[in-house]
Amino acid sequence: MKKLIHTPEGVRDIFGRECDKKRYLERQIEKLYRSYGYQSIETPAFEFFEVFASEVGTTPSKDLYKFFDRDGNTLALRPDFTPAVAQAVAMYFSNEEMPLRFCYHGNVYRNNHAYQGRLKESTQMGVEFLNDDSPEADAEIIALVVSTMRRSGLINFQVSIGHVDYFNALTAEAGMDEDTIAELRALLTIQNRFGAQELIDKLNMRSDLRKAFEELPELFGDTAVLERAKKLTTNETAKAAVERLQRIFEILKMHGCADYVTFDLGMVTEYSYYTGIIFQAYTYGSGDALIKGGRYNRLLEHFGKKAAAVGFATEIDPLLNAIERQRIQLPVKDIKTMVLYPVQMEQMAIRFAADQRMRGLDVACVRFDPARVLDEYRAYGQRNQFGGIIYFRSESEVYAINLMTGQTETIDPFAGQSGNPMNSTGAVAGQNGNPVNNVENGGNR
Repeated sequence: MKKLIHTPEGVRDIFGRECDKKRYLERQIEKLYRSYGYQSIETPAFEFFEVFASEVGTTPSKDLYKFFDRDGNTLALRPDFTPAVAQAVAMYFSNEEMPLRFCYHGNVYRNNHAYQGRLKESTQMGVEFLNDDSPEADAEIIALVVSTMRRSGLINFQVSIGHVDYFNALTAEAGMDEDTIAELRALLTIQNRFGAQELIDKLNMRSDLRKAFEELPELFGDTAVLERAKKLTTNETAKAAVERLQRIFEILKMHGCADYVTFDLGMVTEYSYYTGIIFQAYTYGSGDALIKGGRYNRLLEHFGKKAAAVGFATEIDPLLNAIERQRIQLPVKDIKTMVLYPVQMEQMAIRFAADQRMRGLDVACVRFDPARVLDEYRAYGQRNQFGGIIYFRSESEVYAINLMTGQTETIDPFAGQSGNPMNSTGAVAGQNGNPVNNVENGGNR
């Protein structure tokens, strides 16, 4: 039987420095969400299929990973956090009428086609703001999107905002059937303006409606676009959607993030549960949106609670890729210390390592193999994110080796037990960026 030595298509292993950068980014984003008053929530990795069924308006069934439990129930791995959070809120906060803020973090699973070039398992972090239908809530969410991008180290990015009521009101007024709406939505999603124009030309509608649909893909830009969009229609629902966006923009100026915002009245989404604003955040070096979200005031009704809600999801893996492409350095350093010792020094080395861990430092014990030389352990440390080595060569010979500078100094590991056992700078070799001073003839055992 042939042994499998690779992961399935669409998933991957993450380790070493890349994993450290991802964890660092996740910690920073979680701190940001909690600084806005959001409390953490965890939902199961799989739910009953009905939580993500087409009636809810989430991922198409063909893109779900489905399976059966022992009782014959159809289950699905979550492709999206929002329906799962909505179900949990409806279950545990059914009587709460005051605003609720939740943040989440975990993996989602989508059975994408291989040619799409997307991971089938990816990490999402996001927030949901419930029981508040105000423009202020919309603006807070968008301000948090801007803060997420900035906290990640990005400078050049854009948050594009639309409103589903503008598109929906025009299609309803034009009397389009569901199939035509779906086709037009699909064309606009991939920004196929010629295809959208061709479809509109085939439809019988008033000249003013035709003009509005023809200009829909061009309604992109600053606040001047909103005035232009209002003039294209007499539909009160469509005009109210534009006025909502204008009010949100005024609040965003108070948040100090209006410069990052543009508007796109031709924006549509594959998720049908959105009922108000929708938005996407982009930066260069990434073809897809890094953050997507919007308002979904009717989603919780599927689970028994009538409540307004707005939120977004941050795609962590593409975000990390964009940071790498823009050469943004996350402050992840090699600060682990290797305690290297021959077998006769085991007791002293273990005692020393335990003492350093009590001081909050990261220390790994490695027994010296007599068949190897010190340079092999230097190379091993550099390959595996060690910042330095404490080498217990003998009771009278203990060296601190800085793997970042290559320098070495002799130390007394237990000097000043009440203080720092290492040296006057208060750092183990390689930790906290401490340089060492004297060079030892390092290739020898």
